[in-house]
Parts: sequence; structure tokens; C-alpha cells
Amino acid sequence: MRNELRAKLLKIDCVAFAALACYAVSVTLFVPDLLAHMAGTILCFVLTGVALASAVAPRPTSTAARFTTIVACVLGTGIVGGLIVNYLPAGIVRFNWVTYALLVTLISWAVARARGASGPVRWGLPKLAMPTIGAAVKVTGSILIVTAAVVISLVSTNSAEKTFTELWLVPDAPGQLAAGATRAELGIKNHESTAENYTVVMDTGKQVMTNRVSLAPNQVWSQNVPVEGTKAVAKLYRGDDTENPYRTVWLVTN
Repeated sequence: MRNELRAKLLKIDCVAFAALACYAVSVTLFVPDLLAHMAGTILCFVLTGVALASAVAPRPTSTAARFTTIVACVLGTGIVGGLIVNYLPAGIVRFNWVTYALLVTLISWAVARARGASGPVRWGLPKLAMPTIGAAVKVTGSILIVTAAVVISLVSTNSAEKTFTELWLVPDAPGQLAAGATRAELGIKNHESTAENYTVVMDTGKQVMTNRVSLAPNQVWSQNVPVEGTKAVAKLYRGDDTENPYRTVWLVTN
């Protein structure tokens, strides 16, 4: 049974498994942000290029040619992906990027496997041949280009994204003034780049209500709440921090 599994498992299958693992790490809540960024970077700038290069050129003539094809595929998918992701409602955020990269990787994996892009996995230490000077130069150049693309992407993403969470507490009736309001709409919208866990504490003036909410990027949560005193206050906490409010809003009714 084990021998049959080894015979059926191809090298390109390892790319698909790694892509699924990186995607899970990059979008799962409670994963450290640095680890999630690393997993997303590997998926977008390594695994996607390897899978697409295997689909485009199933049998490269040399190691240098393979690296060159991978670099071209990484840059091509990055350019096309930027155009596609930019038109999504949440825009260019990590969740959209890694989802796009996963889809490209899995589609490329299926095409590459159908075209017989790689042989079975060989268990044991690989035998590495000494590359020629020309091949070494091409491989080094390809690595430098990919590294530069990763750095530029991360820097531009961090500088372009202005992430925040929106919290509001307004009278629930259209045109209703705060004075005299007896009910209000309490709402949250996640403008962060990843899914977030929130705790919202609402003091209506006579009672305190607590809600725990998980929101994906661009997702909205709202609830109709009573206003029972002269001033209602809502405090929003992000993540596990329940001592320092991330946002605070209030509604004065007198």
C-alpha cells in the first residue's frame, strides 16, 4: 500500500499540498501576523510560479531554463493578479491575494499533472550536479528578481493599505435626531486586511450588553439596541485585548 502511494505521488502534488498549507496559515485567525505574511509570500511568489511553470513547460531543457520560466510566471501572475484583485470590493488585501494565488496554483497543478510535468517523488537525498557558470548566473539572477519583486510588493502593500475598523452608534430611524432617541443602530465594519475577532460592549444607560463578533475583510455586523438613559456608550475591543478599547462611540439623548 505504501509503495503504491509513493508511486502515485508526483513532485507537482507536493506543490499543491504546500499551497493549501500556506493558504490555511495565511488566512486562519490567531496565527501570528509574521507567520501569516511568510506563508502568503511563499504561496504568491514561489508555489504559484512553480506550478504555472510546470504547466507551461512540463519538460524544461535545463535548470536555468526552469528558473527563468518560474520567474516569468511569478511576474506574469503578479501583474495579472494585481489588475484582477484591484477590482474586488475589498481591493488589494492579503486575503484576496492569497485566494487568487491558490486558485492559480491549483489550476496550474491540475494542468501540469495532466501534461505529465513531473515524475514520482523520490525518497532520499537528491543528487545535485555542479552547475555551469552560465547556468549559475541565470539562476542567481532569477532569484534576485524574485526577491526584489517580493520586497517591492510587501513594501508597497504595507504603505498603500490603510486598515481600520469602523464603529457607529446612530438613531435607528431615518432622520431621527439623537435627542429623544429610544433605539439605535450599533454597527461594525472590518476595513482591516485580515479577518478579525471583536468584542463590543454596549452600555444602554441601564444595562450592559456584550457581543463577540468575527468579521472577514469588508464584512459588516449591526444590531438594533435600546437607548435607556441620557447617554449610551459602545466600546469595541479587538482580538484578545479586553482592557484597552480600540474604538469608542456614544449617543447623548438629553
